[in-house]
Amino acid sequence: MDFLKIIRSFEELLYEAMTWLLFYPRTLWRCLIHPDWIIAYTDKELGEKPGEQFVDTISPPLFLIMSIALTYGIGLALGARVQPGDSDTLRAITANVENLLAFRALFLSMFPIVMAAGLLHTRGQPIDRNTLRSPFYLQCYLAAPFAVMSGTATSLLVVPGPHHQLFGGVLLAVALVWFVTVQTRWFFHQIEPGWWTAFGLALRYLGLAFLLVFVIVVVLILV
Repeated sequence: MDFLKIIRSFEELLYEAMTWLLFYPRTLWRCLIHPDWIIAYTDKELGEKPGEQFVDTISPPLFLIMSIALTYGIGLALGARVQPGDSDTLRAITANVENLLAFRALFLSMFPIVMAAGLLHTRGQPIDRNTLRSPFYLQCYLAAPFAVMSGTATSLLVVPGPHHQLFGGVLLAVALVWFVTVQTRWFFHQIEPGWWTAFGLALRYLGLAFLLVFVIVVVLILV
């Protein structure tokens, strides 16, 4: 009986993994090329029953985690290696892949949570688990393409090569412009404050997220 349960669990795991191969590129393409569509899609899906949400894509938090893992794989393929540094904390983080991916997920998740809280604060809404869910899930979708582009760009910048730094710099610039643009459009459609005000809100909260990530990195280096 237990053996049959193990087989069935393996079947479900295999099926789920195979669907990821189909749904991940579809989800990435939609987030990257059609961010306005993915915003409306996320709101609609969160209104469905729990078992019926995101059935034709990958759920937002999982999508972000998979994008971070993909970026790590791209870095390894390009020959980028993480330097452990002198800090005991950094050595512990880089000691194995699981720790490294977990902390990368923590860093990248700063953007969804800060942007979600920023929207609620701007609207004057209470910030709690219920109100944060919808904007946080949507921001996970938007953060994933940025994670792939910026992570790949960072790997290119640290890998020796005749044109790697140039390609990395261009890709990083594209990632930043894309991320600021979609965040500006998001604030504009959510609040309708005018384009310049939406642009200012996007810069404010993205800057806060970058600052928090920077502070955490500095603390980890010093500890």
